[in-house]
Amino acid sequence: MASDPTFRSYKPDQAQKYAASRPSYPPALYEHIFAEHAAHGGGFEFLVDVGCGPGRATQDLALTFDHAVGVDPGQEMINVARGRGGETKQGEKIRFEICEAERLASVPGLPLGGVDLLTAAAAVHWFDMKRFWEQAAQLVRPGGTVAFWVKGSYFCHPDMPHAAEVNAIQEEFGRVIAPYMQPGNILTENMYDDLELPWIVDPTQTAFPEKKFRRFIWDRGGVLSDGKDFFGGTGEFSMELYRRGLSTVSPVSRWREAHPELVGTDQDVVEAAYLQVSKIIGDTMLKGGGATALLMFTRGE
Repeated sequence: MASDPTFRSYKPDQAQKYAASRPSYPPALYEHIFAEHAAHGGGFEFLVDVGCGPGRATQDLALTFDHAVGVDPGQEMINVARGRGGETKQGEKIRFEICEAERLASVPGLPLGGVDLLTAAAAVHWFDMKRFWEQAAQLVRPGGTVAFWVKGSYFCHPDMPHAAEVNAIQEEFGRVIAPYMQPGNILTENMYDDLELPWIVDPTQTAFPEKKFRRFIWDRGGVLSDGKDFFGGTGEFSMELYRRGLSTVSPVSRWREAHPELVGTDQDVVEAAYLQVSKIIGDTMLKGGGATALLMFTRGE
């Protein structure tokens, strides 16, 4: 699969806005990843976060590792990540490098066969998976882990007033941007159900055996897995953050490129959704979350 050119071509202001509008992942997700990683023999010395963007997940994950490197093909994304900085658990600076996932093993200083945890937060759907798995096999140590995760579309918590109406607006927003989705976007919509797994991409590849694969999915379609709350907690956020968050979705960038005359008007795809939701809930904080999919692979001996 070809990498999405949208994020690679971001200008400095776009990368800054993206970083400001993307919240951190919930601690419960990281705790689940670390617990699964440790339970299958994983260590906590070296972390590599690929497709790191502005580095938010890299910063969070690095606090549990001795060494950490974030990698992304986008120059401006890496510039933002370097500006944000971050440290590992022993106070070492996180290193951020420009590189494609398909050439990951070429990054200077990465220990071949010595990476404990290789992660991709909402990024793997843009990778050429055959080439990526070849790189991962070179880098991850036996007993180490590859972990991918993605958050699905936003849904209001069922207890929120007017939840059904807001969800309907979200569905219409999705229909409008659907023609501007690339295959990677569709993979995220389907919660990585159709992601190319290593034994499917190359049946001769044995570095990440199927028997050591785990898939976890919470709150698919906005249906709460525990019947009470979204995994990691239900979030509350303002309408302004809602507007900014919608603007970071890559099909929105492509919609705006196709409709430059509507950008900045009430007919802009994000502004239209924002105004409709605002009319219904006023100044009330939005309360909700999204589905979470987590895929984990343990490196064989």
